[in-house]
Amino acid sequence: MAKKEAPIEEKVYNIPLRSEWIAVGRVARTKKAVSAVKSFISRHTRAQNVMISEELNRTLWSSGAKKPPGKIKVKASIDKTGRAIVRMPGEITLEEEKKRILSKKDEKPDKEGTGQDKKEEKPKEAGAKEDAKPEAVAKEGAEEAREATAGKGPEKEAKPVQEEKK
Repeated sequence: MAKKEAPIEEKVYNIPLRSEWIAVGRVARTKKAVSAVKSFISRHTRAQNVMISEELNRTLWSSGAKKPPGKIKVKASIDKTGRAIVRMPGEITLEEEKKRILSKKDEKPDKEGTGQDKKEEKPKEAGAKEDAKPEAVAKEGAEEAREATAGKGPEKEAKPVQEEKK
């Protein structure tokens, strides 16, 4: 007979981190927050081995080493061997990811729904030059813009410079 896997227990915890990281130096705060998550989960689940997921680690380090979050909501999965895996509540487990990938492989894509449509060619503008270099086109565009705005707007006459009186 094949042994059945140990049932997994999952719980959601709100972990207060500010009281932990406020006591250490500014540059060590996020490192202290990570160790606080591990100690909190081991204390509340009696797990000897606590592992933090990559997404949770990224969330803790998202604001840098000096400003970790003050509190965080996590989901802890505990098995009977004493191992706890801590992740964000919306995060997908590896088993769920494998099932999702396998179900996608089983579905056959439709010929029309593959998303590989022919590339639509954009109609070329009448005034655009095909062989011109981008720099030349930019210069020509700037000159055209200056010419277009030359006759518009109030024109200011140059004031004559007054000479100093002796």
